[in-house]
Amino acid sequence: MAGKNKAHPTHVLRVNSRGQYPCIVRGEGVYLFDQEGRRYIDSGGGPILCNLGHGLEEMAMVLAEQAKKVAFVYRSDFTTPALEEAAKKICEATGFAMEKVFLVSGGSEANEIAVKIARRFHLENGEASRYKIISRWMSYHGMTQGALAWSGMPGRRKDFVPMLRDDSHIPPAYCYRCWFGLAPENCQLQCAQALEHEILCQGPENVAAFMAEPVSGMSLCAAHPRQDYFLKIKEICHRYGVLLILDEVMTGFGRTGRWFGYEHFGVIPDILTLGKGLGGGYFPVGAAAVTGRVAQVMEGGSGLFTPGFSWAGNPMGAAVISKAIDHLRTQGLVERCAQMGDYLAQRLQLLRSHPTVGDIRGKGLMLGIEFVRDKETREPLDPGLKFFQELAHQALELGLFIETSGGCDRGRAGDMVMFGPPFIITREQVEEMVGVFEKALSLVETRLGF
Repeated sequence: MAGKNKAHPTHVLRVNSRGQYPCIVRGEGVYLFDQEGRRYIDSGGGPILCNLGHGLEEMAMVLAEQAKKVAFVYRSDFTTPALEEAAKKICEATGFAMEKVFLVSGGSEANEIAVKIARRFHLENGEASRYKIISRWMSYHGMTQGALAWSGMPGRRKDFVPMLRDDSHIPPAYCYRCWFGLAPENCQLQCAQALEHEILCQGPENVAAFMAEPVSGMSLCAAHPRQDYFLKIKEICHRYGVLLILDEVMTGFGRTGRWFGYEHFGVIPDILTLGKGLGGGYFPVGAAAVTGRVAQVMEGGSGLFTPGFSWAGNPMGAAVISKAIDHLRTQGLVERCAQMGDYLAQRLQLLRSHPTVGDIRGKGLMLGIEFVRDKETREPLDPGLKFFQELAHQALELGLFIETSGGCDRGRAGDMVMFGPPFIITREQVEEMVGVFEKALSLVETRLGF
């Protein structure tokens, strides 16, 4: 375990300074290998990021080839063939629903830039009063100051709330634990209608954009709304001149079984944010993409958009993006993700017999399980049990890495796991993954008295 040997102390500031961390020295496909020779199934693709699988030689080669040509130029002064090609391929993947792209180095940066684009759009339109961002409780948009303020994940916000400039949050589209006490088959989309109420309360002339994830990330582990939710959201945004920002940092580029999560819901955002799987798991990249309408307003006015980051648009990241998109296409991996997602969902349904399994949800290879104390009332587990932490530790001991999370019940309680393996996973590997997970779950349930 790295950093535990007193003769070789770690100099890494860790998430948990008292934790033990296997030292991973190699990855191959859906597997990770530590320095002791142990093998782990990577059921989370890291943090739902390694879409292409580990150890792809062609991805390593593209980095080496681009580094030999030019590793860095600054976006304010130069462009590169790699940057131009990556931006075009991102737009092409959307069917040119998006027409311009701003490349950054990760999802938090992408959301920061998206909000600044929204602000610039309204300034160019002569509506300088529009600056407020509305988002949802139980969402997650990143750890930078702005992105954390727009996030609605209480556990990640709580230490920093005094430092955040908050706008406003509306209830989530969380059908399993509906904040309105309703069921999706007979509700009137009160969770979507809440956006109009909030816009009116804030003053439509003050609201710049609404930000949401099409399928929730680790805050609600793959919860998603009813099919017509985003149609209602889009209609409300259009009525009041509010831009729709869809955060597809986790869902973009195939994770839900389609190229983009918004395709499941029949809408096109004004601004689309990307990260994680955009680089396939081989380089820290992100992007904010905009429609032609947004680009036309920005470029037809002053033509200036000065925010950015030093590494934004760097040719190394751009080259990886293009190669990752090419690999998704040539290998048919988006379609494969849909197929393997269906198979994984079928296998996970067999876990419903377990006493703690409350809900199984998601799309593609982005599938979550929520654990409960009582299946009928959906009462969450006692947080004192530390169920999701115990489950993660037990799984790791058995050779399975899983992404777990907590706090889905308004930050007070709630235990979940998210499955997001690389798209290349086989049926046999799904069987192996679910088998090890069920063993870990059974051991934890027994140990905790279920």
